[in-house]
Amino acid sequence: MYRVLIVDDEPIIRNGISAFIDWEKEGASVEEYANGAEALAQLESRAYDILITDIKMPVMDGIELMKRALVLCPWLKVILISNYSDFNYVKEGLKLGAVDYLLKLTLKQEDLLAVLRRSISMLEEERRKVFELKSYQQGAMYLERKRAEQEIKRLIVQEQALSASTVWIPSWLEHSYACVYLMLDRAEEWKENHGYLYVQLLLEELQEAFYERSEEGSALLAAESSLFLIFPGPEEEARQWLLQWKERLQAEWGISTSAGFAVKRGASRILTGYFASRSACQRRFFEGVGGLYAVRDSETSSRAKDTGLDYDWEPFFEMIRSGEPVSFAVDLAVERWKSMGLSPETVQQEAIALLTEACRLHADNGALLPERYEQLRKAETLEQLAAFMVNELEEIGKAFIPKLLDNGYGGQLVTKALEYIASHYTENLTLQSVADTVHLSKSYFSLLFKKQTDRTFIDYLIELRIREAKRLLTQNDSRIFDIAKAAGFKDVKYFSKVFKKSTGFTPMEYRESTKVSTIV
Repeated sequence: MYRVLIVDDEPIIRNGISAFIDWEKEGASVEEYANGAEALAQLESRAYDILITDIKMPVMDGIELMKRALVLCPWLKVILISNYSDFNYVKEGLKLGAVDYLLKLTLKQEDLLAVLRRSISMLEEERRKVFELKSYQQGAMYLERKRAEQEIKRLIVQEQALSASTVWIPSWLEHSYACVYLMLDRAEEWKENHGYLYVQLLLEELQEAFYERSEEGSALLAAESSLFLIFPGPEEEARQWLLQWKERLQAEWGISTSAGFAVKRGASRILTGYFASRSACQRRFFEGVGGLYAVRDSETSSRAKDTGLDYDWEPFFEMIRSGEPVSFAVDLAVERWKSMGLSPETVQQEAIALLTEACRLHADNGALLPERYEQLRKAETLEQLAAFMVNELEEIGKAFIPKLLDNGYGGQLVTKALEYIASHYTENLTLQSVADTVHLSKSYFSLLFKKQTDRTFIDYLIELRIREAKRLLTQNDSRIFDIAKAAGFKDVKYFSKVFKKSTGFTPMEYRESTKVSTIV
């Protein structure tokens, strides 16, 4: 819709011009003013496309209005309204760029309509040229940025320094610029809900959004759910720009991102900036998603390095074997991971190794391990990984089935018996009742059980019940009598004695000690 101003001190002329034309049909809207000063004030507050003005008016004449209006709106098309005696003014107006002039005394609808349509045609042609020029410039800029993207990607993939023959380098790279490793938060959730292709399209849209907001810089796909951004600016200015862009993505798109941030100078530092910002972004695993993580001194090297130190995990497995709450064992692991400066990948690998060994401690409970591994690798934060480990270890430990000495026929019978015990150990089990489930005599089953598990039936049964009692003591505040009964002990005094002998604590002392550990 084109905006038209009609300016004339004679109401009859103003109203006549306004009534002559179906402005909406011509794709225009019209406003009327009685003198040049009023019209100029309106032009200063908003843009207009066509000015139809009388030449001679009080306060400010049409020529003066035209001069000032063209400063405010250089594209403005001006149509002058004059009398026969105004011809010298008309010539001045035409020199200034007026489209045409119309005489008041002979003003006809078709003449006004013809000049109006010519003005609109001129505006459309100018807009088309501006659009083509802008498209060409944007296309050239896009191709240049894509070329820069490919070159930067080649440097990163091949881990090469810039060569003297490189000609694509933008001049701003010789000054201060930001390197940003940007990761989509909850990327796995996006993939599960919308698919892998959707995430890739989303990253491409983020690329375009970056280019729309940044006149200079490059954005390239760095991984399945990551972008690497480079754009010019001093450190604080670049940081503020990035924070605002992240906030905009969150507010308008509903997308949370984490970003590693490093500032470099000189094109030769791009590779260093990439590894430093990526290493900084990995801190989201330990500190939580959604942040902006500035590079630290330890992350300024070309890549993050793990300590490679051996670690004694025996206390972890001793907690698992003895039936301590698995959360205590996981807390022990988390302390190690937080203190050693390991990468998320190394933490995930160690977590997989711990789960694998825990499954080995429990005979054949490793059937679903590939799925567990995948879940561990998808964990975006240490908190998520720790929670998953607690759940998995609790699931693995529900049926404490020890490794057997052999997998022959005798081992198969004992395995079947162990599975039955795991499902019924809180009930009134006896050696005879379990032997009956595998169709063996009581005496032979006792010998076979001891041979395969390296413990007697009753010792194994008490071990299971003590483990269950430990779990119940740490998870609720029920009476000791109720805990004993729920774990399979009929006599609370016997339970207390056995528990003290097994753990070194009375049931109440054990409960209190776990509460203290949790607080600490």
